[in-house]
Amino acid sequence: MLCDGLQMIFSHGMLRILQENWKLVTLCILMALVAFCNAMVDYFFFDNHVAQLIFCLSGSTVVSVLSFLWLPRQMACCNFYMFISSVLYVSISGAQDFWFTADQTCVPGGPSFDYTYYNTYTAIVGSVMAWVGVILFESFFSTWSFRNVFFITTILQVIAACFDLLIINRWNVSVGIPDKAFYMFGDAVIGPAIGSIAFMPAVVLTSKLVHRGLESTTFALLAGFSNFGGTVSSQIGIFVTKASGVSTTAPCNFENLSTLVLVCHCILPLFAVPLVFLLIPNKLMTEPLEDEEPPSTPTSDVAADRPHAA
Repeated sequence: MLCDGLQMIFSHGMLRILQENWKLVTLCILMALVAFCNAMVDYFFFDNHVAQLIFCLSGSTVVSVLSFLWLPRQMACCNFYMFISSVLYVSISGAQDFWFTADQTCVPGGPSFDYTYYNTYTAIVGSVMAWVGVILFESFFSTWSFRNVFFITTILQVIAACFDLLIINRWNVSVGIPDKAFYMFGDAVIGPAIGSIAFMPAVVLTSKLVHRGLESTTFALLAGFSNFGGTVSSQIGIFVTKASGVSTTAPCNFENLSTLVLVCHCILPLFAVPLVFLLIPNKLMTEPLEDEEPPSTPTSDVAADRPHAA
C-alpha cells in the first residue's frame, strides 16, 4: 500500500511537470517526428535531392520558429546557434573524398592517396588530435567564456579548411610541399582537435540550459537540434555538389570543387561569428546561467500535492 501511494504521488508530480512544460515536451516530439519524416523522404526519394532539400529546410524552419515561441529565450537562442552553426559548415565530404583518392585518369596531377593512408593513417592521427583537443580544452579553454571559445573554434575551423583549398588548387606542390605532409594540416586531421574543443563548451552549455525535472528531455531536444543541423548540412552539401556540376564518375569533373570548398567551408561558417555575440550568453563556462523562469521540480510538485497532516 505504501509503495502504491508513493507511486501515485510520484506519477502525479511528474504529470504536473509535463503539464506545466507541455511546450517543451511537444517540441521534443515534433523534433523527433521531423527527423523521422526526413529519413523517410531520403528513403523514398533517394535520387530526388530537391525534395530532400525542401523538406529538411521546411522542417528545420518550423521547429526553429517554434523553439523561439515555446522555449525560454536564452535556451532558444543557444539552441538555434548550435543548430545553425552546424548547418553553415556545409558538408561536401563526398566530393572531397573522391578527389583526394581518385586516380590520375580521373584527377590528372591530383594527390591520388591510397586507401591505407587516407582511411587508416589519417584516421589514427585524427583520433590522436581529438584527444589533444580535449587536453587543450581542459588546460586552456575551460575557464574562457562561451562566446570566446565558439568564436576561436569557428576561426580555427575555417583556417583548417583553407589547407584543403590549397591542396585542391595544387599550391602546396608549387612550393615543394608533398601532398601527404600538407594534408596533415587540413580539416580531416586538424579538424578533430578543433571539433573536440568546440564540442566541450557545447555540452557544458547544454547541461546548464536543461530544465530541472526534465533534464533528459531537454538535453535530448538540444542535442537533437544540433545533430539535425548536421543532417541538413549534409543534404545541402549533396544538392550543391550536384548543382555545381561536380562529378565523381567518368568523365570526372572537379572543376568547381575549389569554389565549393571556399564557399561551404571558408565563407559560410564565418556567418556564425556574429551569431556567437547575438545568441550565446556572455558568461564564463564556470559561471551559472540565470534561469529565465522558475524551474519545475518533482520535489516541489509532490510537496504541493501532499496532504497536510491534521
